[in-house]
Parts: sequence; structure tokens; C-alpha cells
Amino acid sequence: MQSLAMQLGCSVGEFSSTFGRMKPALLGSMSAHSSVLAEFGGHFDRGEKVYLFASWPTLEAALQHIVDQRKKDRVLTSL
Repeated sequence: MQSLAMQLGCSVGEFSSTFGRMKPALLGSMSAHSSVLAEFGGHFDRGEKVYLFASWPTLEAALQHIVDQRKKDRVLTSL
């Protein structure tokens, strides 16, 4: 999953609010993809500037979707 994140110029890790449990997190500038991340359940934490997800599989699915979409866009652009 880290390699997917690196393709997008960000990284993944775990984050916990003061009294919360650890959650998968996406760190890096992803504002261009905020609507996609939200579709996959991502929640932006303004204080920490990370996107939080309920589970690792949903974070991975969001990243894979963005990477796949970028590849499709490149193919369409090259036609």
C-alpha cells in the first residue's frame, strides 16, 4: 500500500486522536482527490492534516482507484 501512496506523492501510516483508537491514515497533499477519498469513507482531520479511514482495505481501495484513474487519463490524453 505504501507503493500506491508513493505513486501519488503521499504516504500511509496510523493516527490516533487523543482518546481514539488507531486508524489508517493518508498523509500528504491529496486535496485534488478529496471527493474520491470521501467516497471511500475518508475523513479529513483538519488539525492533523491527514485523511482517516475505517480500515486498511478501504484506504487501499481508494488509493488503487486514484492510481487506476490516473492511468486511464494518461491513455486518453495520449490518443
